[in-house]
Amino acid sequence: MRQTGHIPRTTRRTRTARTARRSPARLLASLFAFALALPLTIVMTSASSAGAHGWITSPPSRQDHCATGRVTGCDGLQYEPQSVEAPKGSRLCSGGTRWTFLDDDSRNWPVTQVSSTVTFQWRLTAAHSTSTWDYYVDGVLFKRFDQGGTRPPSNISHTLSGLPSGKHKILAVWNVADTANAFYNCVDIQVGSGGGDGGGDDGGTPTPPAECASSPAWDRSTAYTGGRTVTHRDHAWRAAWWTRGEEPGVSGVWRDLGAC
Repeated sequence: MRQTGHIPRTTRRTRTARTARRSPARLLASLFAFALALPLTIVMTSASSAGAHGWITSPPSRQDHCATGRVTGCDGLQYEPQSVEAPKGSRLCSGGTRWTFLDDDSRNWPVTQVSSTVTFQWRLTAAHSTSTWDYYVDGVLFKRFDQGGTRPPSNISHTLSGLPSGKHKILAVWNVADTANAFYNCVDIQVGSGGGDGGGDDGGTPTPPAECASSPAWDRSTAYTGGRTVTHRDHAWRAAWWTRGEEPGVSGVWRDLGAC
């Protein structure tokens, strides 16, 4: 009697052999597809978890001094000054990150002499939806700028007016809107007379920065590495990174050290 669904032994052997022959090819195809999908998965994961990044370049923040080489011993921060990121709510220059040396006020951080009205210039390497920008003067909230959850431009700046005279530490906090984190910057300033690195002054003629006498005139054809200083249009300037042909005062690569 014929059995329904019975497969002859020879047929089963043939199919098994074919399957065995096809298995390596199928395995290679699966591995190839996985290899193609893996970078995309990594990129998508990185993109979804990547936050905004940025730091204050003028007046130079503590991490900017690291980036330009004016301050050394920065534990790698000189290569990523934009990355001082930590959960919101900190009042530390480091935000509580591993770069705790940023919190050390005895480190003799360079002080920039300014007037009572100062514009803080940011350089953003990855703009992100932002809630607020908070500026603290010696630990007390002085001014808040509301971004309303929108994405800021890469060269955003904020102006503070009515700053008290004397030496102050400004803590600027960039609060990201759609993550729990913020970015932290500390800027050391001297409002009015009392020394510093040059700049505006409320109480007399500011002292020209030392770079005015020690730096060559800027040349369009010369390549400058980060930390090099030049003079141009009666001001001293320091390069934040490698540059050539970018004019001081026009390009954001140059930090204004003050009038000569």
